[in-house]
Amino acid sequence: MAGTIYFANYPIPLPTTTFQALVEQLPVYLQTKISKFRRWEDAHASLLGKHLLLAGLKAHGRTANLHMLRYTGFGRPFLEDNIDFNISHAGRMVACVVSPYGRIGIDVEAIRPININDFKGQFTDTEWAAINNASNPLHAFYAHWTCKEAILKADGSGLNTALTSLDVTNKSMVTLEKNQWYLHEIKAFPDYACHVATDQKGLQIKVEEIRF
Repeated sequence: MAGTIYFANYPIPLPTTTFQALVEQLPVYLQTKISKFRRWEDAHASLLGKHLLLAGLKAHGRTANLHMLRYTGFGRPFLEDNIDFNISHAGRMVACVVSPYGRIGIDVEAIRPININDFKGQFTDTEWAAINNASNPLHAFYAHWTCKEAILKADGSGLNTALTSLDVTNKSMVTLEKNQWYLHEIKAFPDYACHVATDQKGLQIKVEEIRF
């Protein structure tokens, strides 16, 4: 029982012809969405994220067709095909996790120097103590943050659930509103923090790079 993370790096913009060819393979409504981004990094993240999803669907024997994308009332995209996915991007990397087993979420954050005290209100007292007592508080901060975001993205509640409503001090299993979520730390991306959350105990996570 396994899920797979498909990821792509884009340190520089793709050649214009390559970018346009990839855009034209998507439904018109997604083409329009991509065209509205002002920063090339955001346009690439959106475009490549969708193509990572297409690659994942094909690899899992599903119809690679994003015309079938649906959205929950909270705006979480899903497919009515007994398969779940989630996309996250940071810096100049985008990742899409795909699993035919239950719900799944992923969060990726570029590790960069910040004043973690600005975010104290987003953590429980137990979490904040664990972060500050860690040998590397900055890395501990990003680990806790990506755990929280991965769970909320898997759950689908997103910004409608306060980050302080779940405590991820135990980074193996976390309960949110009676639902149990199992966390996996992904160490495949240098300079990034990444966690995957799933409602399936024992799910294995594979990582595969896709080049465009």
